[in-house]
Amino acid sequence: MSDIFGFLLALGITAAAIPQFARAAGRWGLLAHPGPRMSHEAPVPAVGGIAMGAAFLAAYALTGLAASLSPLLAAAIAITLAGGVLDDRHAMRSAPKFGFQIAAAALLAAGGDVLLTHLGQLMSPQLFTLGRWAIPLTIFALVGVMNALNMADGLDGLAGTLALAACLNFGVAASLAGHAPEFAALCIVAGALLGFLHFNARTPWRARAAVFMGDTGSLLLGLLLGWFAVRLAMAGRPALAPITAVWILALPVGDTVTLLVRRALRLRSPFHADRRHLHHILLALGLSPGQTVAALALLSLALGAAALAAESLRVPQHVMFYAYMTCLVTYGIAAEIACKKLGLD
Repeated sequence: MSDIFGFLLALGITAAAIPQFARAAGRWGLLAHPGPRMSHEAPVPAVGGIAMGAAFLAAYALTGLAASLSPLLAAAIAITLAGGVLDDRHAMRSAPKFGFQIAAAALLAAGGDVLLTHLGQLMSPQLFTLGRWAIPLTIFALVGVMNALNMADGLDGLAGTLALAACLNFGVAASLAGHAPEFAALCIVAGALLGFLHFNARTPWRARAAVFMGDTGSLLLGLLLGWFAVRLAMAGRPALAPITAVWILALPVGDTVTLLVRRALRLRSPFHADRRHLHHILLALGLSPGQTVAALALLSLALGAAALAAESLRVPQHVMFYAYMTCLVTYGIAAEIACKKLGLD
């Protein structure tokens, strides 16, 4: 019952908090103003992340998961929310922004909450262990997923639906493996996301988002998804292989990795904003924002489901790794060609 209660509680708190927070957004300095890289024409409250964070922490505590599953996760979330709010208010430079992210990830890794001790049978049937690199690579992985979700937040409803698709696939894995606490926590995240998407996704009765999640929300979701990925893969009775978790997060992570490489090859800073994300390509090809979000959400859901099916059919993990790398390189080349032909920059 904790999964249903947590889902409904997070959904209700998020949906009730967002209108209240939106009215205070101006006083809090949490308005996203129109700009060269923004598609909205008026200031939009960027309070969705605060609402989702508050809803998750409340439901996490009231369901008893904070005490039984991971007290450190709540502390890491608090650090992430603090850094996200400061960034949404003041547009921090990269160094302090990464400082908050690394602090949150380090707390979880060094505290023993989640730790990547191996990468599964990554390149061969032999287990790819990490040894002394476990803590730094865990921090790198968590911060990487946080920024992948942050970079995916470029279209109304996109980051939220991609996170929801990942929650569904992680939820299937957790449920089938009997990881009840993790499944209940995933239900809380899904409830918070649905409460947020009610105000953020474009619908026939809402042409544009009424509220944004801000960096606060995207970094929060990235931290949570990274935590679930490591937690479920490194459990004593793993719910999935590490490479399966990578496939579940394939769309945001893959788009970010290939984009950073493509920027470097063009001698651009990896942090130089451009319009070469996958959603920019689909928009340039003629899809509407709603169609683009739906297509990417379904693709993300399908990639994760295919990986879960492959694992259940005992497809070797190193085969899934090489397949992922092949898809990654192929997409990177195709995306760069498409961007040049479509005149995207």
